[in-house]
Amino acid sequence: MTDSKRDYDDHEALLVTALLEKLRLENEKLRLELDALQGGNGLSSLIPYLPLITVVVTIAGFAFGVYQYRAQQDSNITAQAEQSKKDREAREIQSKKDTETTQREFMKPLLQNQLAIYLQASAAAATISRSTDPVERKKAINDFWRLYEGPLIMVESKEVSGAMVKFGNCLDDVEACDQAEISKRAHALTSRMQESLLRSWNTNPENFAADKFTYR
Repeated sequence: MTDSKRDYDDHEALLVTALLEKLRLENEKLRLELDALQGGNGLSSLIPYLPLITVVVTIAGFAFGVYQYRAQQDSNITAQAEQSKKDREAREIQSKKDTETTQREFMKPLLQNQLAIYLQASAAAATISRSTDPVERKKAINDFWRLYEGPLIMVESKEVSGAMVKFGNCLDDVEACDQAEISKRAHALTSRMQESLLRSWNTNPENFAADKFTYR
């Protein structure tokens, strides 16, 4: 049993006791008055005490009223405290929702841009690995390096950055790669992009930034 429940039960018990005592004294007063009017039956000697009994009954009624007022005040204070707690929790929940909404709105264009750049880089890598047209392949290589040196830096994850480096090593002769190896690395690059998209789509700005290289 909680303290508030125990206090409430104690208040109820005191209330019932006070009420019963008040009724008992009122009944006693009425009985004595009736006895006095009817000749007393040996109880006329108590008539002088009727004023005192009246005072006691009045005091009991007043005490009951005071107790009832305090009980109501305690109940109001408890209700106000509970309502204040609910209001505070509701404000915290709403504040969290507002923050999440603001972050989603901020991240939306950034993530859309990430998707567009990833698709461009993946398409360039696919063209380089499969095209037999020298002009088309040269254009794809230029597109790859343009994305590598600029737009991708803003949105790529560390894994995508690593896959871009490995693919680029095949293009600038850092490594000797045959067509099969180039195709393999193109596939790996696209897979890393897919993983990055799925991981970052519901992320917040702090986590998104933490997954990026910072160049100095």
